[in-house]
Amino acid sequence: MIQNILLIGAFVLLSITILNVNDLMVTTDQSFINNESEIAGLGLAQSLMAEIIALAFDEKTTGNLRVRTPLELTLSSDFGPHGSEPVKDDVDDYQNYFKVMNTPRIDGYRLEVKVTYANTFNPKDDILSRSFLKRVKIIVTNPKFMKNPASMILSTVVAYYK
Repeated sequence: MIQNILLIGAFVLLSITILNVNDLMVTTDQSFINNESEIAGLGLAQSLMAEIIALAFDEKTTGNLRVRTPLELTLSSDFGPHGSEPVKDDVDDYQNYFKVMNTPRIDGYRLEVKVTYANTFNPKDDILSRSFLKRVKIIVTNPKFMKNPASMILSTVVAYYK
């Protein structure tokens, strides 16, 4: 009789141990997937950011065009593609750009771009008036894996120099 009780107790302990190990494995797998989704999302954002900052500062500075004062630059209300312009040729053409991207293992990344003028004296602040600084902000979300609505924001300030 005692042997049966000991045997049942051993099975209970074994079951509890197996359940704990299984729970640990599921938690670890979820952590790996979350980390992989954030790293892949960051890579997509960095790639898009490199593409954007390689362009001219403003429509008025494309090619060999130059400006002397910020007043010659595009109004912030006019940011975005210009008319029927087929190719993005300056930074602010990406204003309100939105794209859904997939990676080989994780799909459904949403990349949204915002472009604003930045304060010359405090580049952390966005301003409506024109300046020789523009902030490019890329917001990356993935509804399946990134639970926070603003999961990842990549931001940089681009400067115009004469």
